[in-house]
Amino acid sequence: MKYLGIDFGLRKIGLAVSEGELASPWQILAVKGFSDAIEKTSQIIKEGNFEKIIIGLPEGKMGQVVKGFVNALKKNGIDVETADETLSSKKGLKAMIKAGIGVKNRRNEDAFSAAGILQDYLDSRDLPL
Repeated sequence: MKYLGIDFGLRKIGLAVSEGELASPWQILAVKGFSDAIEKTSQIIKEGNFEKIIIGLPEGKMGQVVKGFVNALKKNGIDVETADETLSSKKGLKAMIKAGIGVKNRRNEDAFSAAGILQDYLDSRDLPL
């Protein structure tokens, strides 16, 4: 199954992919607001033939924005699930440091955060051994 993990932001959206048990950071999508985020994300989902979309859901005000984003994607006919994104940015930063990525090259933190969200989702599923 082909998965897409999303770490939503109003300026940058981190994307991660998986076709098995391991999530990998993929890319950062630059957006100019909510409508642009919906349009660009919908296009990537449709062009990439992703079968499962996992979006990190934060708490508070941003959580409400993400819920609106999820609902807008669903109105576009895209089936999405949400997953807890608690500490995903810290986990993403930690993964970048562990991978030896220097401070100047850490622009992809959102993609690493998306990979953490997707990996947590993949790890939480009950898979046969």
